[in-house]
Amino acid sequence: MRLRHDDGTLVHLAYNAGVHPAEDLENLIAHLTRYTVPVRKRLGVERMGVGLWLSPAVADHLTADRIELVRLRRSLEERGLEVVSLNGTGGRNLEVPGPDWAKPERYRYTMALAKILAFLLPDDVRFGSISTIPIGWRHDWPADLHAIATRRLERLARELRGIYSVTGKTIRVGFEPWPGCVLETTEQALERVCGIDSEHLGVCLDACHLACGNEEPGAALRGLAAAGAPVVKLGHVHNHTGDTPSTGAVLYDTMAAMLSGAVSGSAHIEVETHNLVVPGRAKGPGALVSLLAEQLDWARNSLTGLGLQLAA
Repeated sequence: MRLRHDDGTLVHLAYNAGVHPAEDLENLIAHLTRYTVPVRKRLGVERMGVGLWLSPAVADHLTADRIELVRLRRSLEERGLEVVSLNGTGGRNLEVPGPDWAKPERYRYTMALAKILAFLLPDDVRFGSISTIPIGWRHDWPADLHAIATRRLERLARELRGIYSVTGKTIRVGFEPWPGCVLETTEQALERVCGIDSEHLGVCLDACHLACGNEEPGAALRGLAAAGAPVVKLGHVHNHTGDTPSTGAVLYDTMAAMLSGAVSGSAHIEVETHNLVVPGRAKGPGALVSLLAEQLDWARNSLTGLGLQLAA
């Protein structure tokens, strides 16, 4: 869904389709029909955003076959769906993070996603976002691996600039800080990543991570503002369910900072439901559709509560 601020800032709200991952294109399109279209209809909107998770095999398939890439874009358009963001964290399945940034497979996978996203972006959208892992696990990470990863990120930034020069689309890769990883905090991400290219490399904020107190939201936002680094995406946004902490305060603070101009970014917000439990009494696709629609409606109401207006 699209929302717009009074100053014209466009905010994209989507849900992370990694909740029903597909290992091939046929199943991906089938999932869009089975889950995403009913969610869109439940929300009563003609167009809805979806953050796709593409396995490495699907990414390779789409970059190797232009006809299949066109097929995916048409499938999205026919279903009233749009893609402005991709989840680039997963390996062969969403639960496994895949290779770290010292390995060439991570670079190749991310560049494949960048090329795919540049093609899938709606004609009137200039920015796309890709979330990725926080470099690698902190343990067993010697200086030589850090040097290798840095060179890969420098090459990534050059290639992303190349995509912009050819397509006019800016694809930003956001590194999501996480405990136990090379990048545990926003400050570390600023030091190690954003100094390479703050236009194309930035931070993906995990709202649940911040809400759990792993990092103080105000300090994180102030650091981003001071560095001029973009919030590439705000993810893991959801309403309070059971023991899962509410991310409402983080959503409010982050969006208030972005809309005030204190923090830059393309205002991509992604609802994630991986850790939320579908009620046991309701099973099948309908239960997940209901949960997704409920969470998206909550996020939509939260954003309109900040003064945003629904955009066509």
